[in-house]
Parts: sequence; structure tokens; C-alpha cells
Amino acid sequence: MIKFTYPGPALNCCYHNHSSWSDGGTELEEVCRTAKKIGLREFGLSDHWVVPPKDGMNSEVWSMRLDRLNEYVTTLQKLKKELEDETFSLKMGLEVDFFYENADSVLKELTDSPLDYLIGSVHYSDIFPIDHSIEPWIALSEAEKKEICEIYWKKLEGAAARKEFSFIGHLDLPKKFGMINNDDYFEHAVRVLDIVQKTGIGIELNTAGWFKECEEQYPSLAILKEANVRKIPVIVNADAHDPAHLQRNFEKAAEVLCKAGYPERTFH
Repeated sequence: MIKFTYPGPALNCCYHNHSSWSDGGTELEEVCRTAKKIGLREFGLSDHWVVPPKDGMNSEVWSMRLDRLNEYVTTLQKLKKELEDETFSLKMGLEVDFFYENADSVLKELTDSPLDYLIGSVHYSDIFPIDHSIEPWIALSEAEKKEICEIYWKKLEGAAARKEFSFIGHLDLPKKFGMINNDDYFEHAVRVLDIVQKTGIGIELNTAGWFKECEEQYPSLAILKEANVRKIPVIVNADAHDPAHLQRNFEKAAEVLCKAGYPERTFH
């Protein structure tokens, strides 16, 4: 699995992206070809992989079918042979939902495959869907929102402790719909960063947050500053579900990283 080092890769790389194999809107091949066409030096496809430990999550409507892993890998391997040259590298990844109940078996299966990297993410607090739509949040009391967030951060601690992951995805995701005060969970984020530092993996600056109700990258500037203090590598990613978004707001991300204390990044 890819291991990133501080401060992180150049800005003409992007490792968190989706195709129609999960919840993206474009065929896998077109996404990869577009990545090369626009000049990305290294591109990773990372469709969703969710193995729910209990009923009621309905993840099958937005994640890859669990019987298609070999087909996914084979398809990407063929594209690697066709597209890779001295200017472009295609990496095979998955965005993997972390659950304490089945993490060992899920990660064993995936690390035994020829994938290049895994993103550790949390999209569910128990069976509550963190980021699917704003409607479930609207129905919650403040006490229920707090419970949902605390469960989320506890699960993220578990993901951060797994060396199988190359980096953690959208670190402060519960802020997405603007329904919580993200500052209330800063100490939770710091605990996750402490674990990430010990594990030796990275986190991402996910630019998709600027286009959600929270209107902020994931994670916040305050969290990124703490990540820099710990010399945690940060990977700038678009979390693109459309090829038009593959480098969306990367220049703005570079500015945020500089504010957080990270060395200046380049696009080369």
C-alpha cells in the first residue's frame, strides 16, 4: 500500500475520486482518461467499498457491489497498461468504510488484493447516514446530534489506528450540512490526529467541502494546523464524482495549507 510522507504529494496528484462503479456519474474508463488528459501526474480511482455489519444502512445504492472486486481490479489493471507512461501513473484504490465489527476481515481481504491504496472513511454513526442528505439531521435534537458526532469520532479513532489505510478521508465530515458546531469536536479531532501520527499514515484536504452547506474544506484550518505540528502528510483531493471536478479548488487548497504552516506545494 502507498505510504505518504510529510508534507504530502504535489498538487498534480489526486487519489480520492469516484466513478459509476459506486456513486460517481461517469464511467470508470472516462474518468481515468480525463485525468491523464488534464495533466494529472498521478491519479487514483477509489470507489466506495462498504461491508455493513448490520441491516438498515442501504449502502448498496451508493457503493460498489461486493462481488465485483476482482472485476474492478482487472479493469483498472488493463487501463494501467494502456495509459501509463513517463507522464502519468494510474493507482488502484478503494474508499473503505470502517466498522469496528468487521475491520479485520474486510482489511485482510483488501490488502491481499493488488490494490495500491485504501482510504479509511466513516459515513455511518451506527446506522445513521452522516452525509447522505440533510433530512435525517433536521429530525435530530441537539442531544442526538452530539451522540451521532461522538460515535463518528470514536469510529474515526479506530480507522486512524489501522496501518492498512494510506490516509483518512474527510476528517470532519459531520459538519457537511452545517447542522453542528464543528468547533465543539476539535479535541476529538486532535485525538484522531495523535493516533494518525502514531500509525504513520496521512489525512486528506478534501476540496469537496467548499461546495457543500458547510462551505469549508475537510478538515478545518484549525485541524490542519494541528496536523502540521505533528508532521502528518496531507494529500489534496477533489473527492470528484464528475471528471470536471478532478482538480477543483486545488489552488485554494494550496493557500489553506500554507496558512496551516505546511511548505508550499507545486503543481509539478
